[in-house]
Amino acid sequence: MTDVWFIRHGESTTNAGEVSKDRSSTTLTALGHEQARAASLAIPKAPDLIVVTPYIRTHQTAAPLQGRFPQTPREIWDLQEFSALSEENYNNRTWTERIPLMQVFWERNDPDYVDGAGAESFIAMAGRVQTAFTHLQTRKEKFIVVFAHGYIIQTARLMLAYPGLPASELMRRLSHSTRNSHIDNGWIMRVHRDAQGLRVHEEDLKGLKTESPSEQVD
Repeated sequence: MTDVWFIRHGESTTNAGEVSKDRSSTTLTALGHEQARAASLAIPKAPDLIVVTPYIRTHQTAAPLQGRFPQTPREIWDLQEFSALSEENYNNRTWTERIPLMQVFWERNDPDYVDGAGAESFIAMAGRVQTAFTHLQTRKEKFIVVFAHGYIIQTARLMLAYPGLPASELMRRLSHSTRNSHIDNGWIMRVHRDAQGLRVHEEDLKGLKTESPSEQVD
């Protein structure tokens, strides 16, 4: 039996409306550091493993927990945030300036589409999440804490709640859940691994099951 807690990073300067120089170097705000400390205190015991992504904001969010349990090993996994937009469309813009570009991206609903240099397809991002699931199925640790990002955690939640969804449907539902079941900074998703595989704690699925996979989004 293994428990895996996914935690979204604390508020970043990008979340707060500042310009993003690039994807990886964004740091936490003062509020983000407070959220990181609160997330650390919500962890009831020493994890057997702490996982972060290559992006600085997850390292900063993990720091208070690492400070509480300095002997816990830490690994960097390929779970950085979804690079839906090209560097040209992402860099040196605020998130509000990127909203129209993201709307076009989601309306296209093409899992294989790549926006340009520095971007990845939706299917590639979902593949990274699936690779993480494969790792989690084989790890021997009993309690793992993963610090990750909004789209990554939403995708993981959907893939575990609705296994086997076609990529286009998964993409459509991710767009819907991002708008209607937002994951806050510092939010924790609890996942349990047993003989049947990985499953999300029922309370952490709220908001996902209000729409069946066959329904259309307005």
